Amino acid sequence: MLNEKLDQYLREDYYPFHMPGSKRTNILREDIPYKRDLTEINGFDNLNDPKDIFCQMEEKIADIYQVEDAIISTNGSTCGILSTIRALTYENKNILIQRSSHKSVYNAIELNNLKSDYINVIIDNMGAIIDIDYKDLEEKLSNKDYAAIVITSPSYEGYYLDLGKIYDIAKIYSTPLIVDMAHGSHSILTDKYYNDFDIAITSFHKNLSALTPSSGVLINNKDYSKEIRRNMAIFQTSSPSYVILQSIDEMIDKFPEFYHKYSDLEKNLDAIYELNLDHLEIVHDNKKDRSKILVSTANTDIDGFILEEMLRDRKIEIEMSYPTYALLIASIFDSKIGFDRLQDALMDIDKRIKKSTNNFYFSYKIPEKSLEISETIVKGKSTVNIGDSAGKICGQFVYAYPPGIPILSPGEVIDKDIISTMRYMTDHQTKLNIGDTILILD
Repeated sequence: MLNEKLDQYLREDYYPFHMPGSKRTNILREDIPYKRDLTEINGFDNLNDPKDIFCQMEEKIADIYQVEDAIISTNGSTCGILSTIRALTYENKNILIQRSSHKSVYNAIELNNLKSDYINVIIDNMGAIIDIDYKDLEEKLSNKDYAAIVITSPSYEGYYLDLGKIYDIAKIYSTPLIVDMAHGSHSILTDKYYNDFDIAITSFHKNLSALTPSSGVLINNKDYSKEIRRNMAIFQTSSPSYVILQSIDEMIDKFPEFYHKYSDLEKNLDAIYELNLDHLEIVHDNKKDRSKILVSTANTDIDGFILEEMLRDRKIEIEMSYPTYALLIASIFDSKIGFDRLQDALMDIDKRIKKSTNNFYFSYKIPEKSLEISETIVKGKSTVNIGDSAGKICGQFVYAYPPGIPILSPGEVIDKDIISTMRYMTDHQTKLNIGDTILILD
């Protein structure tokens, strides 16, 4: 579609007296696609008000994901999350979110002056989020009228929630369900994709072929489409990248091949999950995406950060390390050579480490809330040492990145358990967005 049209246009040799300023020159790097960078010229549609080719692309995405409507984002899932939450919360400012939601959800709460409540999450013995508390979800819905529910599935570590169960509960209370599916664009290739939601936001670049930050909003209730699209035009740049759009077009075109490639990925993953390791553990769970390879160091004499360094020494770059595990992301475009290297590296490292006892403990505790996020942001603040912050009201977000999940939000009361969690994480090399001090309200 878009690529074919651009190929034909370039053959016709129009001269670009328009943006962008690179002008398809020959004097810049050839491995950066300057020659295919363009803007909304005649015949090439407008992503923020699509009438032609982008409508066709969105229809094909909707068909792929078996939904009623789809909206393309060249500004990542963040743009889709901000737009969707704003579109659903004009009148009712109450929103119920999974406590482990991405920071973009919290940013939407701040921007729209929302009143947030949180669904408790369940973690495993490594600190990975594996589920939500369904009883807590239903109890909160029964006690308050919410504009929307926001959950994350799959999680950063690859765990899927029971969307069917959540959607059924949401419908009982007539509450729209928004799913942050940023890490699940490839789920449609597996047996773990279910379109049990009103709106889902997914990132094509994280697990498929489109360039960063290609994403999409998937909509099952067209009543929301018009206003979400209007908000997308607010949050998304008025100059969307046509290079990114071309990569989405190619992804759409190649999608039938992706199912075959996923079968090849499964074979390569089998070899990893069947490794006979004495100390490291490749975590397997029926609710988990196998392409998110979680390597547990929980019962060894190394942590996830050391494992990351040992893998890097063997020329393997991973997604994230944590005190008790390392996370590696595989996709349908990984090669057998890459998997062979990983297999050899894990077997070699496993022989070099020993068993040990890890006293790791971590929970996504929901602190007491004194003020809403948007109320807190505008108040005066001062800085104190973390150790002196107990009983104070937090004036900032505190989160580890990746994955960008808040330990504290503005307006929440800091207690000794939260301080211990922050100390534990920094002592174990987890990068927080703060140093030894924290902002508190005056």
